[in-house]
Amino acid sequence: MEEDKKISEENTEKDKSDEHKADDLEAREKKIINFFKKEKNWAIYIALVIITYIGVYIRTLNISKLKDITTGTWTLGPDLDPFLFLRWAKYIVAHGSLMTVDMMRYVPIGYPALRELRIHSYLIAWLNGLLSIFSKNTNITYSAIIYPVVMFALMTIAFFLFARKIFYKEEKTFRNVIALIATTIFVLVPSLLPRTIAGIPEKESGGFFFLFLALYLFLEAITSEKLKRGVIFGILAGVSTAMMALTWGGMVMLFFSIPPAVLIAFMIGKVKKKEFLIYSSWLISSFVIMMPNLKFGIILKVFSANSYSIGNLIDSTTTSLSVIVFALIGISLLVMNSKNERVIKIKKKFKIPEEITALIISAIALIILGSIILGPGFFINKISDVEHSLLSPLVSRFGITVAENKQPYFTDWSDSFGPMILSIPIFFWMFFIGSIVLFYDLVKKLDKKNRTWLTSIYFIFLVSLIFSRYSSSSILDGENSLSILIYFGGMIFFVCALAYFYYKMHKENTFALLKELNIAIILYILVITLGMIAARGAIRFIMILGAVVPVAIAFLVVKTFRKFFSEKNETKKLFLGIAAIILILSSIFMVVNYYQQDKVSAENFAPGPYQWQWQKAMQWVRENTSENAVFAHWWDYGYWVQSIGERATVLDGSNSIGYWNYLMGRNVLTGTNESESLDFLYAHNTTHLLIDSTDIGKYTAFSSIGSNENYDRYAWIPTFLMDTKQTQESKNETVYVYMGGAALDEDILWNQDGNQIFLPKKKAGIGAIIVVNNGTLTQPEGVFVYNGNQYRIPLRYSYFDNKLHDFGSGINAGVFIFPTISPSSNNLNMNNIGALMYFSNRTIDSGLVQLYLFDKQSNYFKLAHTESSFIIGSLRNQGVNIGEFVYYQGIQGPIKIWSVSYPSNIKLNPDYLQTNYPNPKVDIANPGEY
Repeated sequence: MEEDKKISEENTEKDKSDEHKADDLEAREKKIINFFKKEKNWAIYIALVIITYIGVYIRTLNISKLKDITTGTWTLGPDLDPFLFLRWAKYIVAHGSLMTVDMMRYVPIGYPALRELRIHSYLIAWLNGLLSIFSKNTNITYSAIIYPVVMFALMTIAFFLFARKIFYKEEKTFRNVIALIATTIFVLVPSLLPRTIAGIPEKESGGFFFLFLALYLFLEAITSEKLKRGVIFGILAGVSTAMMALTWGGMVMLFFSIPPAVLIAFMIGKVKKKEFLIYSSWLISSFVIMMPNLKFGIILKVFSANSYSIGNLIDSTTTSLSVIVFALIGISLLVMNSKNERVIKIKKKFKIPEEITALIISAIALIILGSIILGPGFFINKISDVEHSLLSPLVSRFGITVAENKQPYFTDWSDSFGPMILSIPIFFWMFFIGSIVLFYDLVKKLDKKNRTWLTSIYFIFLVSLIFSRYSSSSILDGENSLSILIYFGGMIFFVCALAYFYYKMHKENTFALLKELNIAIILYILVITLGMIAARGAIRFIMILGAVVPVAIAFLVVKTFRKFFSEKNETKKLFLGIAAIILILSSIFMVVNYYQQDKVSAENFAPGPYQWQWQKAMQWVRENTSENAVFAHWWDYGYWVQSIGERATVLDGSNSIGYWNYLMGRNVLTGTNESESLDFLYAHNTTHLLIDSTDIGKYTAFSSIGSNENYDRYAWIPTFLMDTKQTQESKNETVYVYMGGAALDEDILWNQDGNQIFLPKKKAGIGAIIVVNNGTLTQPEGVFVYNGNQYRIPLRYSYFDNKLHDFGSGINAGVFIFPTISPSSNNLNMNNIGALMYFSNRTIDSGLVQLYLFDKQSNYFKLAHTESSFIIGSLRNQGVNIGEFVYYQGIQGPIKIWSVSYPSNIKLNPDYLQTNYPNPKVDIANPGEY
């Protein structure tokens, strides 16, 4: 019995213990459930993690392909600039900090590394140190490969926070949904992929992160109710701004958006002492880090840049606006709080808002003070700089010849985002309409009439900004008087109209309504306006617009959807329902299309045959040239030679000494005098000359840069393909017709049968070339076209069968005949004489044509190595007897490297070491020549 009782007591205790455990478990479950009920953000953050993962997943699809075929080790993707950042990061890891002068660049004077935005390389080195903690197998190249993906993940989070903060006045679910949709579009927009994918550690990957982080932190600061919190976030925003300025030149997006937004906020009475101190904390903290003389701790190694001083921060068009706004608001607050009777009398005299009176007084004082300290032309020059930046951002020959610097038309950048529905670029039109709806929402506190008028004015502004440079064939080509009038007229009209409404509301005693405007939305509208101006300015800036407008698109979708549910009128509800469905379906279609497009692009974003050719050529350089060898070539390849070939160069992609580009283009690549070429190369300690097959297509660029002020060398090398349909065969000969087309680069005067034929440059052109085969190829004839008439004129030179043929007559021009390959169902069809290049009088005797194409023998240029293209190597492995050039999806040719020696009596010409143009006119682009 006692035993049974004992067992019963034990069971009772066990039951109680089980009950307690069940109670504890139930309590924990309730606690977790209550937490999720109370804190709904967990779902938002999970969604953000998933979105970020998708972006990261896409950007890592190419990693396995990032290998150097000559070493089997990691390498970067198919880009140029990242190789400089990698080389510098390697140096930082090895030595602790960056060198003062980089002697691998711009031989013999070197390049001051402190001048470059080098924080980018430090970030790669720091990431390598972090990754090394978790894996001993991590190396700096792999860290550089993964760096853009890591920064993209951080960028995505910063973008989400910024997008959500824009709508901080809205209820939580509304702003979270907008931020999530915007972030989904953001991670997939194709224009960002090439700058944020694995293997491409470009500046933008870090720059965009600091951009959105700075915008978010500044909004947190300026909307803070407490000064202490606002100043802390202001300082953090300033640090992020400085980091962006030391990473990427896109800092203009911050310095041209935050100051105007604060100035507008001041004008509507939203900036008092607290907000001014917050703005000051942002500005001062950013300047402190950007300035060189404040050296402490790590700043001694990283931030002590020669790029920024207090003088050039004030003088720079980019940063001077922030200083001017600081001074204007600071003085204005003193004026507004002044108890001086004269000041009070002046304020009462003007029947305009107190803020405007104070700004006018401040502006007058600032102009007088600035003119005394900085000179009377300071403000005029700033206005002129802004005007040039808005109208024609790039006016140098270099700027115009670089493809990504080309100023696009609306039809270029709007279609570049894709996808299309019924030939309509939905990304563009959704952001365009979204911007207008967002502006309407900004002024929603005003009465309906004023809201409508203000939104209409904003619509006119957008139309004038975007469509004033519509297309090259349009009446609005962005350059004629009408285009310029619409462009600047729209801006002036918008500002004047806003000023009128501002005064009107003050007069009608409704000015207080302006204080309800959301400064966050004002800042965002300024950001997307800058994005549109940037996209209008250069192709490479289109990605900025693509990065910032997803917020407007997401707002349009969510706002329409919410409006549908709140609308009581059945007719309006039906219309809104249809609009909501269209927007949602369009958004889904766009996101799916972007995902598919990104996935395909990412999988193939890796070195290909062209990069493999360079890897093999650089292997030869590493193994067969002295470590102190110096290579001369066109600037594009500098970072590859320095990083992959591990040899110093005369030029590189920074284009910091434009005059040397001019000399390389003029004396070497387009030069006709070997002595002048040698003089330039000798001054730069050159041991090797390198020419790449893509230089043929770049002839237009370096002949423009290498021309005098009258464009004396400006020319191009067109390619013509045999039209087999026009081949004529007879008993003794076969006539081949090569079709193409190019304008003349200079006038041609030809005497034919006693008649003078004059063909003016650019107005006349060459449309075809005829070659006859009567057992051998005879003298070619060009078919020139002018005013609807055709003229057959013999060409003096023809290069085929590895030999230059001089026919002794005809105009001083010639052709280079080489094979074509076209794919068929089972194999490749080859025509040994299927293509030719045409050389005009300006190009036939150039260094590129004579050395690279015609294999001219020289006592001082000895061919040391030829790295054949992969298609040529593949054909040779199949037993095909073929030369070094073939036309297959473009011209495929070798990389040729010559060892350079010099006459015993050669002397150093110091003129070739100048770093500034003796005649600045040769660097100014003349649009009429392009």
